Amino acid sequence: MAKSATPVATEVAPPVVRPPALWDGSAVTWEELRPLLAERAGASVLEELFLERQLDQMLKARKLNVTAELLLTEERELVASLSDDPARAIVLLSELRAAQGLGEKRWKSLLKRNSAMRLLVQNDVKVTPDAVEALMDAAHGPKRQCRVMALPNLKMCAEARARLDAGEPFGEVATDLSTDRSASRGGLVLPVSRLDPTWPSSFRQTLWSLQKDGVSAPVLIDNGYVFIRFENEIPGDVTTSPDTRAVAERAVRRGQERIYMENLAKQLRQAQRNVTIFDDSLLDGWTRVRNVAR
Repeated sequence: MAKSATPVATEVAPPVVRPPALWDGSAVTWEELRPLLAERAGASVLEELFLERQLDQMLKARKLNVTAELLLTEERELVASLSDDPARAIVLLSELRAAQGLGEKRWKSLLKRNSAMRLLVQNDVKVTPDAVEALMDAAHGPKRQCRVMALPNLKMCAEARARLDAGEPFGEVATDLSTDRSASRGGLVLPVSRLDPTWPSSFRQTLWSLQKDGVSAPVLIDNGYVFIRFENEIPGDVTTSPDTRAVAERAVRRGQERIYMENLAKQLRQAQRNVTIFDDSLLDGWTRVRNVAR
């Protein structure tokens, strides 16, 4: 009876482990590089990964899904927001990704997180006719150029009023006394529309009630007072086409989405407490970032 052949042991060559980088023929090893990377960006990347998991849980709970179409739309919207010129937008996107270290993986993760948050906040977004009208008015309605003088109390208001009544130019008094950042320009601010939401309603109502070159009484806003001088009016372009309204509605929606998304991201980051980090370098970076954020 023939003897069975004895299998011949073959030596398996150890896998070739390439270093991540070389400098002048000298290898830079992962043992050197990993802790430095963890300290430099580990906390930010961990936060992104945790945020992605939190969003996945919320999507699952609401039976929502981030589709490929939503990701593509998110990318297009982001690029379009950088510039009206498509070629310029692509250049700016490249600069943005380079500055923030957004390679393919982190870029796709960013799009996924943004798409998820946009999907999750949709029920909170309310595009009201008043909000659309305000935006259209700010973009296309008449505007008033004015100077402002912000003052902390009524005593300072009395001093300013006395100087104005004595004939001193409003711009000079504003430069001397105003606490607003426009003081260096003699109180001159960007033109204000009748419904401009960036200004308090009391400010707008007062400005639009003034005659040209008129100066208001002190108007109470925030934690102080402001004098307003109406300089001149800039006519609007009276554009009221359906396309204009559609653009305004979209801008209102996007603005609200951005606010709700920022609030959601902030809430989720603050909820990242049940975290265990075993790597010393990662833990060091995470702790430092969290301490600064407090």
